[in-house]
Amino acid sequence: MSQQWTLEIAGCRCPLTAPEIAVDALRQVFETFQHRAHAYRNDPRNPHLCRAGCSHCCEKGAFFAVTLAEALMLALAVEALPGAHRRQVLRASHSLLRVQQEAFAQVDGPSDQPGYRDEVMFSKRISQVSRTGAGCPLLHQHLCSVYDGRPFLCRAYGFPTDAYAVEADAVIVVRSLCSLYDGLDLHEVVPGKDLKRHLTDLSCRLGGGKYWGRFTSIEAITARVRRGSG
Repeated sequence: MSQQWTLEIAGCRCPLTAPEIAVDALRQVFETFQHRAHAYRNDPRNPHLCRAGCSHCCEKGAFFAVTLAEALMLALAVEALPGAHRRQVLRASHSLLRVQQEAFAQVDGPSDQPGYRDEVMFSKRISQVSRTGAGCPLLHQHLCSVYDGRPFLCRAYGFPTDAYAVEADAVIVVRSLCSLYDGLDLHEVVPGKDLKRHLTDLSCRLGGGKYWGRFTSIEAITARVRRGSG
């Protein structure tokens, strides 16, 4: 008898299709990016400035968007934390959910509906919360406590990559999200745009063909994975 998994997140109950297969596929996406990042680092012409313990982005970047597949992996990683640490993380995260609710309300527009979010409005609301400068509750002694389960944005943050390129009027500006690279002339970047798109496709399959949209990182940290016999 197979297990039916459900992800409870942001008030939504998301039935999951083949979740273990989806997590394995997500790991393969991350491994592909890591392989490309390794090739980037091995070229001496490419600056690689991010290092373990360089946690400024995490100290000021608790809020960002994740797909359903990333939310599942992050929830599983939090679930696996030692009890005392997990409780501490969840307490801090629930406090940040209140910060999120207040910040979302400051953005004019239709009410926020997880599972049916308008992407433009959601991005504006994410930006509003980010301006609070809240730190990630998963940061512990300047290191990520769920490093192997961290989302794609966290993995891409320390590299110049086209995954978060800014495109306008036929001009593409490729950048790193990390301020350490500001103003540097880059020889090349880490390809990641295709992998970022794949996260959406993977999440649709995980959702049984339904696109649940994106969730905040804090919603993913506080999500719960329910397992039952089917």
